[in-house]
Amino acid sequence: MKCPKCSNGKKIKSGFAKGRQHYKCKDCGYNYTVELKSTAKPGLMRKQVLRLYLKGLGFRSIGRLSGVSNVSVLNQIKKL
Repeated sequence: MKCPKCSNGKKIKSGFAKGRQHYKCKDCGYNYTVELKSTAKPGLMRKQVLRLYLKGLGFRSIGRLSGVSNVSVLNQIKKL
């Protein structure tokens, strides 16, 4: 992975934060992380959210059942 600021490949490890490895660029001194955590839910969960909405459940109850926020449920339904 190259530095996102200067695109140089020279890096050193610079500790951990929230369980992810941090790196520091040797040239520009920029600190960055390489590993990105995915917060995307699988497609099956999106289908389940849509089914529950079509059955008449509210956004908050769907969010509680699926483990996501009610705003995420609303945004998913708007997209579909």
